[in-house]
Amino acid sequence: MLFSKVKSEQLSGRMLAALAGVFLLAGMSVQVGAQETSAVFTSAQANRGAGLYRQNCLDCHGANLDDGEFGGAPLRGRAFQEKWFENSVGALVSFIGTTMPPDRPGALSEQNYVDLAAYILSRNGIQPGASELPVDPDALENMIIR
Repeated sequence: MLFSKVKSEQLSGRMLAALAGVFLLAGMSVQVGAQETSAVFTSAQANRGAGLYRQNCLDCHGANLDDGEFGGAPLRGRAFQEKWFENSVGALVSFIGTTMPPDRPGALSEQNYVDLAAYILSRNGIQPGASELPVDPDALENMIIR
């Protein structure tokens, strides 16, 4: 279908409404785009991330996520929040996955990187919820760190 993948931001409001009306009359559906949601993860997922953090991140980032022996960037507090809050979880997971650990970037599984992100978010005041952060990159891109 020609217009099924067109992003809503590429169309004016009137044009989008007109196209939606045409598709509705023709019995077709229109995908306008995914809604942004706040990041959500479970306590169990954050706990898995804590274990991974101790094994892979502690030396550089420290026990408090901002006091590592080898000067890793702070992963909590104001510096972290200024850099990552209002960005997508997908951007955070992608950054961690392509750069960490520094001696073997990308060595952990996708699930491990997502669990690490859950732990980092939990240490920045974000409360756990009923569902885990998904591994799906598209879903992560629509989750905003708040």
